[in-house]
Amino acid sequence: MKLNKGRSASSAVLFITLHVLSGSAAAENELWVTTDRTDRHTCPSIDCGVAGRLTFRESVKALEENGGWVRITKRYSASCVNGKSEYVKDGNAACISSNGITNGKFAEWVQAKDLAVNRPEDPANGASGGDALIKGSDDYRLYRAQFSQGARKLINEGICSENDFEEMGGWMSSPNRGKGIYFTYCGGMTLSNKVYLNVETGETSR
Repeated sequence: MKLNKGRSASSAVLFITLHVLSGSAAAENELWVTTDRTDRHTCPSIDCGVAGRLTFRESVKALEENGGWVRITKRYSASCVNGKSEYVKDGNAACISSNGITNGKFAEWVQAKDLAVNRPEDPANGASGGDALIKGSDDYRLYRAQFSQGARKLINEGICSENDFEEMGGWMSSPNRGKGIYFTYCGGMTLSNKVYLNVETGETSR
C-alpha cells in the first residue's frame, strides 16, 4: 500500500497512522521535509536528544507514526560511553529508555508537521544570471541575495571564478563555524581553498 501523492501533509500523517504496520510492505513510504530545518530526535518527543538535522526538500522513509512523530530509521547503536550517547549533538544524551535509548540502541524520529507526501518545489528553478551560479546552495531560498552577492564579490576580487561556483553549485552550510556561516571552494577542493561567507554581515574569509 502506497501513500496517495495527492494528499496534503496532514492527511498523509493520518494515512500513515492508519496503515503503517511494523514489518509490512507499507512501512517504507517516502516523505519530504517542508521546513528549513527539522531535528532528528532519539525518541518521539522534543525533550529527547537531537542526533542531527534534516533540511528543506530532503527525503525520509516513514517507518512508523506515533502521536505526531514519524520514525525514519531502524534502531542502531547509540555509541554509549559513560552513559552518554556520542551521536547526540544537542540536548539529552543520556543512554536511558526515557530518552529512547535501550540496550544501547535508538531510532531517529522527526515531527510529522515538518513532512509532506509531495516534494516542495525547488526554489532555484528558473534561476538566471548570478543566481544560477549559486542555485545549489544550502538554504538558497533564505539567502539567495546574500549568496549571489558574496559570489560576485569573490569573483570580482579574483579569489574565485565563475567556474568554481558552477562546479560547486554554490555555498554549503558550516554549522561548526557558527550560525549563518557558509563555505565554498575556490581553486580546488582542499582546505587551503575553502572560503567562508557570513550571511549576516556579507563578510568573506579564508
